[in-house]
Amino acid sequence: MSHFDESDQLNDLVKLSFFSGIGKAISSARTIRETLEAVMDQVGTIFAPSYWSLLLRNPKTGDLTFSIAVGSGVEQLKGMVIPKGQGIVGWIAEHGEALIIEDVSRDPRFSPDIDKLTRLQTKSIIGVPLKNNGKVFGVIELINKLDGGAFSPLELSLLSTIADFAAIAIEKAYYLKALKRIAVIDPLTGLNNRRSFISYFEKESDRSRRTGRNFSIMMVDLDGFKKINDQFGHSEGDKVLIRVADLFRKHLRTADFACRYGGDEFAVLMPETNKMEAENLKKRVLEQLERENESSPVKIGLSIGIHESSGENLTEVMHMADTLMYREKNRKIEQSVDDLAEHLAELSEAE
Repeated sequence: MSHFDESDQLNDLVKLSFFSGIGKAISSARTIRETLEAVMDQVGTIFAPSYWSLLLRNPKTGDLTFSIAVGSGVEQLKGMVIPKGQGIVGWIAEHGEALIIEDVSRDPRFSPDIDKLTRLQTKSIIGVPLKNNGKVFGVIELINKLDGGAFSPLELSLLSTIADFAAIAIEKAYYLKALKRIAVIDPLTGLNNRRSFISYFEKESDRSRRTGRNFSIMMVDLDGFKKINDQFGHSEGDKVLIRVADLFRKHLRTADFACRYGGDEFAVLMPETNKMEAENLKKRVLEQLERENESSPVKIGLSIGIHESSGENLTEVMHMADTLMYREKNRKIEQSVDDLAEHLAELSEAE
């Protein structure tokens, strides 16, 4: 057997070892971060570079951000932004092509800015783009070999294969994340949906029974939503629902859990909050809504019922909050009828 045959067999074994490792990483990773770290761990094992990094590309600006940087002295690079088109990685991202540079001092595309920051000396580079449907979303870059030699075309070819596997793994993790989001987020308003609210309620209810600290539920219903749809159209009705969601996002507390409970109903769970505190929060939300209504052609009214819970079951708590909410809605209807009767009486006397 010739030296070249042995070399080919060794390369095949290395490839098979990598494919096995990256396959396990893909199947076990559940998040994009886990996937990226698993891929970069394999890169370090196969190539033994002095330091290596994975940069993600901003689709709007084209800038690249160091997501992962491995190696002595490069920890500070994480989060650093490389402007669009700058340096070797910028060129790779813009052209979507793999690149090998045996001596960066002889390549005009090389930018020494990173070396100045890290006080390292870059000699050779290989870098490959991460692509999805032809669009570059990142770059894997390897700097200097530990043995002092230059990277080879064979290593560039292998790294390109790694990038293909990485792109598949990242795409898989992205879709898993998207599916999880779809399962818990209302697509119109961007708030949590009823399913996620029920899950959160059960956890909070258990915690309340365990600690003895009550929480409050706020049930919210849009006043006259059917009339808004009939008068202005369903597209405007959708905008109204989004306005309510934005109102909650801006003026509820960070710990409060808001959801679109269904149709024109919303629910808010306020951890470790008694009824008086919840009433103050309700007042703040309604005051802000009143200010927003002044500049909006479509006026929004909200009926809100609040119930303080010490850990009762979901059906009981939601029934109590719902009852109080509809009691407020009926009070508003009765008030409007009274106002109309009074107004008509005034007109009659004037005549």
